Amino acid sequence: MTNNIKPNSENQVAVVDENQMKQFQSLYYLIKGKRDTDIKLFTENKQFEFSDIIELNAKIYKKLELHQLVTDIVNATVGLDNKEIKSFGSWNEFVNTDWNISPCTKYISLEWDFNLILPNQTHKVPQTHTLRVRIGNSLKPSEMIQVVFQGGNEEYDLDEAHAQMSCKIDFINSQICNELKTVVSEWYDALPNNSEDHKIIKFILKNKVKFQNFILLSFLTAGTLLVNYLFSIFYKAQIDFLPTDNNHKLFLFLTSSIVVLFIFYQIGSLYSDRMMRKQIGRLRRNPIFEFTKGDKNKFADVAKENKKHLVGLFKTILIGISINGLSALVGLILGKLIE
Repeated sequence: MTNNIKPNSENQVAVVDENQMKQFQSLYYLIKGKRDTDIKLFTENKQFEFSDIIELNAKIYKKLELHQLVTDIVNATVGLDNKEIKSFGSWNEFVNTDWNISPCTKYISLEWDFNLILPNQTHKVPQTHTLRVRIGNSLKPSEMIQVVFQGGNEEYDLDEAHAQMSCKIDFINSQICNELKTVVSEWYDALPNNSEDHKIIKFILKNKVKFQNFILLSFLTAGTLLVNYLFSIFYKAQIDFLPTDNNHKLFLFLTSSIVVLFIFYQIGSLYSDRMMRKQIGRLRRNPIFEFTKGDKNKFADVAKENKKHLVGLFKTILIGISINGLSALVGLILGKLIE
């Protein structure tokens, strides 16, 4: 920009032409301007492999090649379940790392920071854009802080932390923002779904409240069966401590029925809560990452644990159903004994 500002005449204020003003505005916004932000959250259950991450990077750069790319930096952060966070300042360093390690992957954070010149720009001033993709929703507050300090000025809010994947773009040009968001969305949609080999677990987790209510209802039904047997005993049996008046017998039966049903309700509630905590609550989908060797080993561990909890769940349901027959049997035995 040397020699671009010329005085009109002696002792007059320098005049800046329109092109110079536009260039100054572009430089000012480049240095001082605040970029817009677009965030998209992805909530489906997908499976992520190392090759998928490589593919995403290739797709992004293929899109950037359509424009004049001036500078670009890629940062990657991988959080592991042994409380270790690996940060990489270059893509090659990330790709060439040996991932045959025992810890499992908790989350992956990727950041592309680049400056480019669009074909339709009047002034050839690079525009800065930043694309951040975070995969994994098991971040604790302390881990979020670590990622912020190690991975740049990345901001996390509650929605981002709970989504399986988030895509955050800081942009100046909305066209680039939409193009990159489309690339990430299409890549995500093409990923395989998680836990396709555990459809029964998916069904159980989706209907866990119905299973809980079924057990509770089963115990209430068993209590009702027992109350009906007690009713015949109250009216037919001649027992010394029972009142002889039928009205008194009915009142005693009704009050006793409330106690019996309440006991069965409490037992059913405790039993169904235990089923939720010890069995359904411990069922797990396959890990979303197949990144490290520990991730691959965890698939077998999850399958083994799920099998154990499924067996326990079916036993619980069988006992819940059988309690009705047991209640009827107890009623018959009481009737026979009193006769």
